[in-house]
Amino acid sequence: MRSLSLAALLTLLASPAAATVMVEVPLDDMARRADAIVVGRVVASEVRVVLDPVRGAEPHTLTELRVTEWIAGAGGAAVVIDELGGELAGQGLAIAGTPVYRPGEEVVVFLERADGRLRTFAMAQGRFEIRRGVGGVPDYVTRDLSDVAFVRWGAGGMTVDHGHDVPVALEVFIEHVRRLAAPRVTLPASPGGAGGREVSR
Repeated sequence: MRSLSLAALLTLLASPAAATVMVEVPLDDMARRADAIVVGRVVASEVRVVLDPVRGAEPHTLTELRVTEWIAGAGGAAVVIDELGGELAGQGLAIAGTPVYRPGEEVVVFLERADGRLRTFAMAQGRFEIRRGVGGVPDYVTRDLSDVAFVRWGAGGMTVDHGHDVPVALEVFIEHVRRLAAPRVTLPASPGGAGGREVSR
């Protein structure tokens, strides 16, 4: 995670970076490890400068999601996703592999808690956009992995491959994720808490 002074933040140009190299996280692992999984529509997304007592001034992109279903976890009708990075007036911090949310999009998002905030689990790997089919084509989900490269190990050693994804029928995808998340039980939030706590059965 990069740290910026306020002066550096205001002068650093957001330039395209090489793909972020990461270990691929299988869907089954994400469904079991994410703190929350939600289906919803993006209401708004904006960049703010956050003054962190340790890391200094950093741009954060805050995305409000109107939730239509909590597949895992518990919460209200809306959730805010907080991602490090963003651009203000053409300047800021760009981190390849960070998911981008656009108002009006329908998404299925795997979330994790970090520093008291919710962010997308495994960066772009945890954001699935819902595309509505037309002309008899079923609805489906897909991911934008254009800024991601996956490191893999095999008999020939380590390789790095550019990320790619195959669209999956929405109904099939949702039912699969529900089955994976079903063994978890959401416990009531403690007094003053911000949400439920999950345990495995």
